[in-house]
Amino acid sequence: MRELRTFELDQPGQPVSWCARQGQSVAVLEGLLWLTIENQLADFWLQAGAVYALPEGARVWMSGEAGPVRFVLSETSASLSLRRLFALARALLRMAGRAMHTDAYGASPRASC
Repeated sequence: MRELRTFELDQPGQPVSWCARQGQSVAVLEGLLWLTIENQLADFWLQAGAVYALPEGARVWMSGEAGPVRFVLSETSASLSLRRLFALARALLRMAGRAMHTDAYGASPRASC
């Protein structure tokens, strides 16, 4: 299932920002959208019809150049993001490592990480 939200930036040059979630993308419906993404060297200028997939967890700034800019923010729901999947894998590996450090008399003492 996808969630779609339509936004309009009616004040040229006035940026808005948020933290992108997993599976979000921007599709420009009208106008020229200026897109700045944290930790990326270049900014993006998106015209009507352009679609851009946002990197998960990045801070995003948007503004319009002249006149109103309308865009759709879509989000594809996913049960697990890669970040959560890797965290789960690390936790399972830690649990497996603890199981390997036991002997016939129980768990051996060790320093916590």
